[in-house]
Amino acid sequence: MAPDERDLLIATIGNYAGLKPASLALMLDHCSVRTLPKEAHLSRIGKPDSMEYFLLEGVLHRYVDNELGDPVSTGFYLGKMVLTPHFARTIAGKSIFNVQALTAFVLAEMPVKVRDSLRYSYQDIQGFGLKVDEQELLTSLSGDMAHRSLGAKDRLLAFRDKYPNLENLIPHSIIASYLGITPVSFSRLRKELAGK
Repeated sequence: MAPDERDLLIATIGNYAGLKPASLALMLDHCSVRTLPKEAHLSRIGKPDSMEYFLLEGVLHRYVDNELGDPVSTGFYLGKMVLTPHFARTIAGKSIFNVQALTAFVLAEMPVKVRDSLRYSYQDIQGFGLKVDEQELLTSLSGDMAHRSLGAKDRLLAFRDKYPNLENLIPHSIIASYLGITPVSFSRLRKELAGK
């Protein structure tokens, strides 16, 4: 792992919880880093996935296909984030959604079996895992509430608040699918908000 990648991984872990130096060293020692291009898939529905992921740089989205085969975005991952924990994104070790790069990205990965062993052996690593789980649950619940209770314009405003500048980095069709509106409606809303 290059020094800059190591620093990014330390910062990513630190976004969730502080670890003792020895525990942090163990986490770093058990991670490998890889870089993938824009549009690459990290995981696909029904395919085996036995890793925990730490996104160091880049933007990913998770999605499922609707009945017409069109992708519907269900969430985004930005640099210095831990992806949805393995137990929540797989069933019997197989992915329940697709994860695709919207930009080139760098991530660290750790086998789930290793993570579980560390989690059950070191209290601070267990605490880190709990913080990741809590953040994922909070993100999921707040997103669900927004989608159920807000109109399209307010969903777009909430998206902008949560993901500043993401609108300028990724395809608008993906944002529209996340918001549950058509690309035409998304364009109309953007024009309406720009006029204010």
